[in-house]
Amino acid sequence: MGLYKKLRKYVTGRRMLWPPQYREGMELCEINVRDPFIVNCGDGYLMTGTIYHYNYSDSGTCVGWKSADLKSWDGPFTLIDGKNSVYSDFWAPEIHKVGGRFFLLVTLRPAGGKRGVYLFISDRADGGYKPAARLTPEDENCLDGTIYAKGGKIYFTYCREYTDVKDGQILCSVFDEKDFDIKPCKMNEMPCIARSGKLLFKGSDNTFRPTLKKQKVTDGLFYFEKDGGLYLLWSTHLAGGTYALLAAKSVNGEPDGEFTQLGAVYEKNGGHAMVFTDREGADMLVLHAPNAREIFGGAVEHAVILPLGKIHIKQN
Repeated sequence: MGLYKKLRKYVTGRRMLWPPQYREGMELCEINVRDPFIVNCGDGYLMTGTIYHYNYSDSGTCVGWKSADLKSWDGPFTLIDGKNSVYSDFWAPEIHKVGGRFFLLVTLRPAGGKRGVYLFISDRADGGYKPAARLTPEDENCLDGTIYAKGGKIYFTYCREYTDVKDGQILCSVFDEKDFDIKPCKMNEMPCIARSGKLLFKGSDNTFRPTLKKQKVTDGLFYFEKDGGLYLLWSTHLAGGTYALLAAKSVNGEPDGEFTQLGAVYEKNGGHAMVFTDREGADMLVLHAPNAREIFGGAVEHAVILPLGKIHIKQN
């Protein structure tokens, strides 16, 4: 890489202390992370998310932090080490427990290939993940996959990038749980088991405020249940560039059904959220904010936890 490209990468990228040093007793505002995802492990909490050095593609790893009370965090520790693999990005890791096993989904870009969502499997939440498969088509740029398990089925929902289709898409593929009984393989040899995805909606279907014209982004998916309804969180860039968290509701309660757009859950330049239940039984929403870039400055994104019961969906 030439001097000019190195300088441009340094100036326009987001910088954080690298490599991240293990520390104990950190508050969330001290942890630079995007796309936070929190798992209630019963005796404590595990958080993962996207980390980076100069830009979003250079971490080469998925990491986690642990907490007993959601206030004081220890970490990071490694969940997946891909520094010597053919992959970059390592975006938006999610951890889901299905049938006694833990599925880690992460967005990776193989060298010379299209970005996609990959599956890793473990018997525990905080490590031991083995490479399993690519879940999105190899000829499409996709990201930010999530899953919803119901009745022996796994509904895998993901985004096809606006860079491919101009108007970002959200699609759902349906698997049987047994389809994820995959033998571990080598990191660089994960097979593709993608299935045709049903289109749920597009970035332009946002009804809150106009979506950024040239970048109809769809990202940050997560299903949650509330008051008997099934909802899907997603994020986009609104006209003017503000990042916002939106919500849609399944009309028939099915994860691959028709969805009605409800409006904004969070519009203060933050998003890519998920919902978890804390040890007291309260539903909590976590997102990253701000969605910021500081020239010559440090990374500022961090996880923000909010009580789901106090959040009101805003409609224009």
